[in-house]
Amino acid sequence: MEWFSLSLAEYLWLVLAGLIVLVLPGAALWVWLPVGPRDWLERLADAVGLSVGLTVLVGLGAHLLGVVFSLGMLVTAYGICLFVLAVGLVLHLPDQRSTVQGGRWGILSGVLAGLPLLAALLGWRWFQARSLLLPAWVDSVHHTLVVKKILELGAIPATLGPEIQAPFAFHFGFHLLAALFSELTEIAPAHTVLWFGQALNGLIALSVYRLGKSVWGDWRPAGLAALLVGFAFQMPAYYLTWGRYTLSTGLVVLPLAMAAGMQAIRPSQKVGLILHLLVLTAGVALTHLTTLLLFGFFIILLLTGSLLKRFIHYRRASNPGQPLPERETSETAQPRSPLEVHAWIDGLWQPVVGSVAGLALSAPWLVYIWQNQPSAAGLRVVSLLDTGQADYWQYILFLLGPQHNYVLLGLAGIGLVWALMRPAARTLAVWSLLLSLLTLPWGLRIAPFRPDHMAILLFLPAALLLSGLILDAVRVAGKLSHSGLRRGVQTALVLGGLGLVLWGGWRTRDVINPVTVLITQADLNAIHWVETNTPQDARFMINTAYWMSGSYRGVDGGYWLSVLTGRTSLLPPALYTLAEREWVLQISNWAERAAELVTCDSDFWQLVKETGSQYVYVRQGQGSLQPAALAACDGLLPVYRRDGVFIYEIVE
Repeated sequence: MEWFSLSLAEYLWLVLAGLIVLVLPGAALWVWLPVGPRDWLERLADAVGLSVGLTVLVGLGAHLLGVVFSLGMLVTAYGICLFVLAVGLVLHLPDQRSTVQGGRWGILSGVLAGLPLLAALLGWRWFQARSLLLPAWVDSVHHTLVVKKILELGAIPATLGPEIQAPFAFHFGFHLLAALFSELTEIAPAHTVLWFGQALNGLIALSVYRLGKSVWGDWRPAGLAALLVGFAFQMPAYYLTWGRYTLSTGLVVLPLAMAAGMQAIRPSQKVGLILHLLVLTAGVALTHLTTLLLFGFFIILLLTGSLLKRFIHYRRASNPGQPLPERETSETAQPRSPLEVHAWIDGLWQPVVGSVAGLALSAPWLVYIWQNQPSAAGLRVVSLLDTGQADYWQYILFLLGPQHNYVLLGLAGIGLVWALMRPAARTLAVWSLLLSLLTLPWGLRIAPFRPDHMAILLFLPAALLLSGLILDAVRVAGKLSHSGLRRGVQTALVLGGLGLVLWGGWRTRDVINPVTVLITQADLNAIHWVETNTPQDARFMINTAYWMSGSYRGVDGGYWLSVLTGRTSLLPPALYTLAEREWVLQISNWAERAAELVTCDSDFWQLVKETGSQYVYVRQGQGSLQPAALAACDGLLPVYRRDGVFIYEIVE
């Protein structure tokens, strides 16, 4: 897709379609909820999170009921959302306006300052993807396939056939949102995955701002945290080179659900906030399982901390002015009257009900995933004496880099120690410490979640801890008696924080790892030729390489053939590992043998026979099987040769 050739009207429609998918449903719900004092950016963040949650819940409900959506039904659904939003604004606008921090000036300043910064964040993510024609690496191929399936069926698919003979047992939040955007804009799924996915990656910073406001109660550290996430840290910018769009979507909702949990745990919260937490919990659960795990940890820590505070409070209240007896049991400090019981549980039941209800609504799909991937879950402890983890540790250190990222994480480590001493940030600090421990290759291992999965998530707490440290240091410097020294230190700290943002932005301007770019313009030209010059049931042999955990991947544009043209290739997208074991073993066996081919010998022809291949697709310089070795092969007729891409028809 030639983005730079679009007209202004086309650009405006893309922006409007993005707002319809990512903001409208959530805003229609949010305007009716008693959200409390929040600034304009916080409300926008909540609208995005609620839109994700509502969309995935409706999508799951439609899947369970067998409902298939058409474009007309989609337009009607969004029209209803617009009507509900309009009525809510008419009835509740005065109340909503009164809860915007700063009043009218808060709204104006938020729009004038926040909107350009948000646009800059999104623009930066698109700028980082400027060299890509299609999304990079392995995951992007099956993400595109799933989006394509949703568009074809008008619903969440039950299976991934015929491309993959497997049930679709995978988190679907990103794919559903991308399919809706693709349906409205008529953009091809592969381009939607890239550009819509990058928009979601940029919105992570907005969600971090929302969580930062909940933790620090101040827009300044929250804003700095958002800038650090958007520009400075290596992650989540580096997700682009892996195609981790599902994780990006989960990380848009996770900070919002954490913030909602922090608000719900305050006593005497209204039912509307429980509904808010419920929808966000479902959004987390159905967009990525890793974010669900981290949210579960946070809620447990939040409840544990609140219980400890209440326990200490009631023990002191039961013995005013007296030291507690050494052998006094906790039972003597428990509330006994109905009013005391209500006071004890108020602020505890709300987050429990909201999160558990959201989890319950997501349970049908989570159980479905469990039933189709039962062997993936597990719990074990890796000994500190296990020297076999040394190479894995080096890989984790690589993920925590490069140099500027080590500096940011090191400073965030100081912020972690500081936050542990601050009651308002202690839950976040303990959660961050737990996440850091799970990053180590030794200790507790919760399968299918791996330490390297946790390593690429450390940016989230690190940005909050670092921004809190810098702003607290500015406050401490404000107590210096000498005015010149006070202003000098404060200015240096603020400039230092902004300097970190600029330094990180400069280092991540070219964040893509060239190794992960599988498709070039030459591949796209060849794929277009395949689409117009080969039969629909054509089967292709392609170059392959080992990927991970016994599975294989493609190495060039041939890996995209099945998704972009509907033709069959030797190796389907990586979700083939969800299929029956016999089929997975057969595909992996073919891919393993293909990865070792260097010419058209007996092994080559045996593989051709077993796979039923009718064409061979190779790109010069990629994979073991190269054009020079195939040039003199009897039975191979060259039918396409351009810019290093060769396609041979098997005529033996």
